Amino acid sequence: MEILRYYVPKPSLIMKILGVPIVILMVAAGLVMAEGSSAQEVLNRTVSMEAENEQVSSVLSKLEKAAKVRFTYVPEIFPKSAKTTLRVQNEPLEKVLIRLLAPYEVDYQLTGNYIILKKAGTKPGSETGAILPGHAQSKDVAVSGKVTDDKGEGLPGVSIILKGTQRGTTTDIQGDFVLNVPEESSVLVFSFVGYLQQEVSLQGRAQLTVQLMPEDRALSEVIVVGYGTQKKVSMTSAVSAVKGEELLRRPVSNLAQNLQGITPGLTIVDNGGGPGQSNVTIRVRGITTLSGDNNPLVIVDGIEQRYSDINPDDVESISVLKDASSTAIYGSRAANGVLMITTKRAQSGKIAVNYHGFYASQRSNNNPEHMELEPYMRMQNIAYQNVGSPAKYTEAQIQEYVNATDRYKYPLPYTMAEAVLRAAPQINNSLSISGGNENFKTRVSLRYQDQQGIIPNSQSDLTDIRINTDFKVSSKINFGADINYKYVASLAPSNEFKVFERLKHGSIWTVPKYPDGTYGISAQGENALMYAEINGTNRIKNDYVTGSLKAGWDIIDGLNFTSQFAVRKDMVAGKLFFNAYTINDYYDKSIVRKTVPLSSLTESRQNSQEFTWNNLLTYTKTAGNHSVTALLGYSQIERNAQNLSAYRQGFYNNDIQSISQGVNDATKSNDGFENQWGLRSYFSRLNYAYKDKYLFEANARYDGSSRFTGSKQYSFFPSFSGGWRISEERFWNGLSGTVNELKFRGSWGKTGNQAVALYSYYPTLNLATYSFNGVPVQGYVQRQMTNEDISWETTTQHNIGTDVQLFGGRISATIDYYKKLTDGILLVLPVPGTLGLQPTAQNAGVVENKGWEFSLGGRGKIGPVKSEINFNYSINNNNVKNLAGTGPYITGAINEARYITAEGMPINSFWGYKAAGLFQTQEEVDKAVKIGEGIKPGDVKYLDLNSDGKIDAGDMTYLGRSFPKYLFGSSMSFEYKGFSLNLLLQGAAGVKTNLSGALGDYGNLEGFAHKIYTNNYWTPENPGARFPRPTKFDVRNTYQNDREMLNATYLRLKNIQLRYQIPSDLTRRISLDRVAVYVSGTNLLTFSALNEWNIDPESLAGRVQDYPQTSLLTLGLNIQF
Repeated sequence: MEILRYYVPKPSLIMKILGVPIVILMVAAGLVMAEGSSAQEVLNRTVSMEAENEQVSSVLSKLEKAAKVRFTYVPEIFPKSAKTTLRVQNEPLEKVLIRLLAPYEVDYQLTGNYIILKKAGTKPGSETGAILPGHAQSKDVAVSGKVTDDKGEGLPGVSIILKGTQRGTTTDIQGDFVLNVPEESSVLVFSFVGYLQQEVSLQGRAQLTVQLMPEDRALSEVIVVGYGTQKKVSMTSAVSAVKGEELLRRPVSNLAQNLQGITPGLTIVDNGGGPGQSNVTIRVRGITTLSGDNNPLVIVDGIEQRYSDINPDDVESISVLKDASSTAIYGSRAANGVLMITTKRAQSGKIAVNYHGFYASQRSNNNPEHMELEPYMRMQNIAYQNVGSPAKYTEAQIQEYVNATDRYKYPLPYTMAEAVLRAAPQINNSLSISGGNENFKTRVSLRYQDQQGIIPNSQSDLTDIRINTDFKVSSKINFGADINYKYVASLAPSNEFKVFERLKHGSIWTVPKYPDGTYGISAQGENALMYAEINGTNRIKNDYVTGSLKAGWDIIDGLNFTSQFAVRKDMVAGKLFFNAYTINDYYDKSIVRKTVPLSSLTESRQNSQEFTWNNLLTYTKTAGNHSVTALLGYSQIERNAQNLSAYRQGFYNNDIQSISQGVNDATKSNDGFENQWGLRSYFSRLNYAYKDKYLFEANARYDGSSRFTGSKQYSFFPSFSGGWRISEERFWNGLSGTVNELKFRGSWGKTGNQAVALYSYYPTLNLATYSFNGVPVQGYVQRQMTNEDISWETTTQHNIGTDVQLFGGRISATIDYYKKLTDGILLVLPVPGTLGLQPTAQNAGVVENKGWEFSLGGRGKIGPVKSEINFNYSINNNNVKNLAGTGPYITGAINEARYITAEGMPINSFWGYKAAGLFQTQEEVDKAVKIGEGIKPGDVKYLDLNSDGKIDAGDMTYLGRSFPKYLFGSSMSFEYKGFSLNLLLQGAAGVKTNLSGALGDYGNLEGFAHKIYTNNYWTPENPGARFPRPTKFDVRNTYQNDREMLNATYLRLKNIQLRYQIPSDLTRRISLDRVAVYVSGTNLLTFSALNEWNIDPESLAGRVQDYPQTSLLTLGLNIQF
């Protein structure tokens, strides 16, 4: 096996480079130097740019990017037809400004990174201009006020003109102004580059506060894509972008939960999960493979990482790359889409400190209610009588139980949930400090999170630190050093699954805990609370470290080389300890109700190291109407993993949990493995634009993986895309006021999936025992065939789409249609038995996904209320096209959730019987094809679909999708003065589910009996009931069938947040820039057919006995200074 290698420094050397000494140096230097950023330093910034006979406004925009400043000015200070040519190479900004502005007699004033431009001889806040005839100055009225941005911060340099005149002024650094006007009914016009112009009638007022709304910047918005960035307006790919501030409207513990319902094409199913162990499924445009990993590739600041390791407060933006044009640059890792996460970095200027903290209360979303006592006992009597047994409870016993007041002696059927589940707190504190100057900037963020579980012995403590640092060595060379360390210590019951299982199974008539602490034990020997509290613990400690060094070199104008080397190290230590214990009877201590005589410990160590080296050469050139960007890249990844585990039992007591203290006998064991793999990649991209109107992009990646061998080791993944901004055509001018942006785009490309088992092409020898001369001896034997031709799964995708902006960007819409076909999916094909070897996987299967994605957004202002509403909707059709003569693949028992993967169906569809209701008469039973003997009126009437005179597996059929076909979400934001209300609605449709076990067997097997059964089961007196007749220990009525499938469609108020930002005039008195408090609720309201079962619609089908999703009530605080 060839592992694709390159030189990797020893981990000890890497840690010296990226370790504690340099961390301390970066933090200290960054914070000290932050205060050194001054106006003169901004003016000393070196600038390189080129503009040929362009509008002054265009030249200023280029200069903003080159010098990292922001110009504010009244457009009228430059002649409308003014054009200029400017070529500078490594010149100070101060000289460039003089050369550019002097011909127009324009001066400037610097405040932070803002440069206020004004006509020579005027000052911000001073009055200029003349009054038109008819306006007498003798009646002038002084008007003063303040102009702020959409966040309430003062805007410097805003132009204020008396309408119909040339009289006006500009705001000062704080956004304040004073202007004399001739009469109290005058109208003032406020304008500022980058903001919507606003007219305000004085109506007798002498004091004004004006808030300007930003213009739509979607067209100039920069989106992070693979190995670079692109302007949204020039993109030809299907990419959705989410800003970090949108994520923080929903304070949760896992980044994936923040993304749910925000963007089309991204399916996120939240199946719950304990503290620090969220069970979230993420899919981009459906399920692509049967054999491997369907999760998208997650890239954080250029390096593959886990989304669960990222602090939401550190996120600047997330790009979801969906079509092949955007993902092909990642080749063999991108068949399932790509999430590009960019973390926040420091800006030049004074030290900025941000604090975000919240306290949340968590509650279970799965809270089924049991039948009332008397109806339950009577239903059980009917069930026993229906199978020919006597009634279990006499009337006297029923009345005795119902009227009893001592529930220790007369316990209710199932009260475990009330005893085990609890409200649990979650506390999160995040603090960031950033600052620096042009030569050195650093941002340090710290997070501590304490999340308690909703069951006993369930908790997670998280500590996280991230340091992002940027160095500028010269005008051509820069460096970046990033470090992220995360430590998570989690605690769970030793058998958490059993805790939730026994809430509804095997604990009937059982007292959770008596007053003296004794646990009640059911007839089956079970107690959910006992398993949670004293059965033992599962402790996991996870140290996760990522370090990255990045260097950039501006070789010549437009040509840049970047190299990045990164290390990821994941260290997991686990201790799974099962206690020894004895439970005595509460009333008679001499009776032992349950005993676990031996304690046991499984201790494990899982370590992995991953080294990544990325090298990029980028060239950008604009010549007249032509713009070209070219990228060449080389990347290597090497990953090593080690796993060790040891087992012993019979510890002296439950407090001694050291592996060496277990019994040293034949029961001890140990195990372990190591593996490694590598990936070597060459890639390129070409972007071309003519007049920023006709757009073209091509990507290519050539991947080599150590998972394959011979001619299959390398594969090529190309993509092409194009776009036409029809709104830039001359014939569109008449519509540009309404439809200011209209773009059509299309793409085609291939991506791959290398997620096959390691060493699949190697012959594997297994330990075997055989007899030699009557003596057992050990040897090795090959049991499975090898496949040296095993290769990549390849996904080919087509995409067409359109982007629309209406009314100056106040309304925007995007529509995409896609079709992607994944072939070469690994399947185990049959081989002749004479080979004597088991078959191995081969590239044979084909799966298709196609669908539509829609997004619509709008923003506006009605009086003092600002609003923004966004809606997204997705359709995905998943279909297995070819299984190469194998299958169908069926999983799950018939009385549980049963799935099928077969040609012509979606992956993992529900599979079972069709039913024609319930038998109503014995005559109907006698005439029908039945599923065995003993069928009576009130039983389910299964259909003989293949007409062979019997009900068996041949009559099973497709019953529905287990994964949503339709997804929808809507975010709404309303702002009034300092208040803001944010809502997120999210849902799914075209999906089914099934309840089994206790929730599906109607009390048949002594399990939890939901209140929905009350008076709703078949009897001769109630033939129209929803559920079959009660029976005991006969599960035929619970076989999966269409009448028991439930519609899992839902619409959820995923989050609602009410936020209040204290006026800055008040906060600045205590040296704080911004203070905001908020209250929010998560998962508080859901509309679903599953509400009648008190079950969360995102729960896994079947017994619903996993750690549930929770609802949260949150109180939070944001402080900035």
